[in-house]
Amino acid sequence: MTEPAGDIEAKPDYGPRMKALDNDRQRLFVVGLFSAPPKHKGPSVWAARFAGYGKADGTSSNKVLRAIAGRLMGDERIVAAVQEESQRRLRLLPPVAIQALEKLIGDPSHRDHMRAVASVIDRVDPLQQSLNVNVRHDPAPTLEMTQKVLDKIEALARRAGVVSLPAPIEGEFSIVPETP
Repeated sequence: MTEPAGDIEAKPDYGPRMKALDNDRQRLFVVGLFSAPPKHKGPSVWAARFAGYGKADGTSSNKVLRAIAGRLMGDERIVAAVQEESQRRLRLLPPVAIQALEKLIGDPSHRDHMRAVASVIDRVDPLQQSLNVNVRHDPAPTLEMTQKVLDKIEALARRAGVVSLPAPIEGEFSIVPETP
């Protein structure tokens, strides 16, 4: 059985959602979801074992632990605690990300070297772009507009190799105003 890494008290202050969980095992389960080995196929099973669920001697089968983990993952408080822990960990990632970026930029032979350099430059001295979009809406289609659309459809059909288009549906339509 995998032992928890350190005492629960050594963990930085938990947020309100983690504190709202019933016990330390549930908190360890949430932490274990983030601590599962990268190549492990069942992080929730690993987290359940990490948190001490199952038999005390560690002989619980993966099937039993999968059932326990499924029950825990269905608990809204656990889901909320996972979300809170995710946000906390994302806020702590920038130093690690910057170290990785510095290492990548320091290796000119890396295939993404120039992409990393460009990314940094774009953030330090971003290019200014301006785009103006004018949209004109003509609510009453004209016969001329309809014929242009039909002509384009026919041209596309010919390019796609369609021999003949179905006959257009004859009819009338009207635009009904939306009701609040």
